[in-house]
Amino acid sequence: MALDVERIDAAGAVEYERAHPRFAPQSADATLSLSRPATYLVWAAVFGVAIGFNEIALEQLRAGQAHIVGRENGPLEHVQLLVMVPAVVLFGLAWWNGLGAVRVAGALLALLATVATVRETDFKSLDGAHVWLDWLVARELQDGLLALLGLATVLYLFRQRRYFWGLVRLGARWQAWPFALSVMLLATAELYLDGFEGPTGHFWEELVETNGYFLFAVAAWKHWGLVGDPVLDRTV
Repeated sequence: MALDVERIDAAGAVEYERAHPRFAPQSADATLSLSRPATYLVWAAVFGVAIGFNEIALEQLRAGQAHIVGRENGPLEHVQLLVMVPAVVLFGLAWWNGLGAVRVAGALLALLATVATVRETDFKSLDGAHVWLDWLVARELQDGLLALLGLATVLYLFRQRRYFWGLVRLGARWQAWPFALSVMLLATAELYLDGFEGPTGHFWEELVETNGYFLFAVAAWKHWGLVGDPVLDRTV
């Protein structure tokens, strides 16, 4: 009995797709496969949470609690670490399931998110006492870890340099506005607000950074939505 090779190959391809699902919308304009009204509601909810959070933080400032909210290893820094978790996960999923520039950008941004998370992690307790991870800071191993992650990012970008213009194309799309605004806020906090002295100045630095990291997580959500896009998610 003759074998139908084409049918066997097709069946194998189906099994491969089932074993390696690329779970994401098929269009970059249909985030998470939601209808347009539902997408608007999701965006309204996301930014409603952001506005509510900022209002609560500013209320603490008006109440004279800026030195508590904006301190090192304080509530704002904890929120920053919290919002970076989904950013790392979503960019990592884009790397794992994407193709071409979408995959490379997912890997690079997952690495950058990891660098930011390590940088914002404070291994000292609030009262200054030593904790079991304090040796990372005391022996400057935290800086070494940052250097290794930064080197890995540069090496990965060099190895995937054929996707350079694809990455530029992704970043130049108007849909990449959360990432662009995130970079602007984080640069403002680092280059301008970092020089402000006193608890109020530190409060504003941490609040702007928190909003920057929030938008970075939103950018990760939108980037994950590119997996499966028939135009952008492909190899070259």
